[in-house]
Amino acid sequence: MLELRNVNRIYETDGLRKQALKDITIKISSGDQIMILGASGSGKSTLLNIIGLLDKGYEGQYLIDGIERKTLTEKEQATLRSRLFGYVFQDFVLVENETIFENVRIPLIYSTIEKSKHKAMIETALEGVGLAGMSRKRVKYLSGGERQRVAIARALVNQPKIVIADEPTGSLDQITREQVLDIIYNYLDEDKILLFVTHDLENNRRGEQKIIDIKNGELFFD
Repeated sequence: MLELRNVNRIYETDGLRKQALKDITIKISSGDQIMILGASGSGKSTLLNIIGLLDKGYEGQYLIDGIERKTLTEKEQATLRSRLFGYVFQDFVLVENETIFENVRIPLIYSTIEKSKHKAMIETALEGVGLAGMSRKRVKYLSGGERQRVAIARALVNQPKIVIADEPTGSLDQITREQVLDIIYNYLDEDKILLFVTHDLENNRRGEQKIIDIKNGELFFD
């Protein structure tokens, strides 16, 4: 489904060049669950941002179902991003002054799904993360665990095929971490893909997922 061929990412700041990714080549198929390891600054988040259509400043090829990303218009990429990907981040990335409902609704706004279906989809997503009946509560009044549940509901509301999780349990206590992991792993099936960045493989891994280590922008396969 996803294929990167000789992908490089170079950042330039004040005339200085930093190569974040070096000749990345990888194929990711339906059903793959991949744990991504690496020190801070190794290129993990850069890789996820390229795969998740959040960063287009790379060199090389990125194919989605055989289609080169760079041949797609901005509108086509936005539609693909909202339909195909669900993102869960360590720092939640929620709109503090908005309600849970409005936060979970964000991916639907950019989708082609009829507005008449949004409410039911949001309620289903919130029920799935244990937040049924809380849609009108504002995010700023939530605990850290509740915020991550909102972030997961937002990520899954579109029923995406690819879940991108960037340290989703890094700031959570043990009990909440297990609850969050239950939600993520229970969502997966043989057709869905999980890309999970973590510094704590032992406590976040379930089963025999593939392991990738990123060191100085290069991929190493376990």
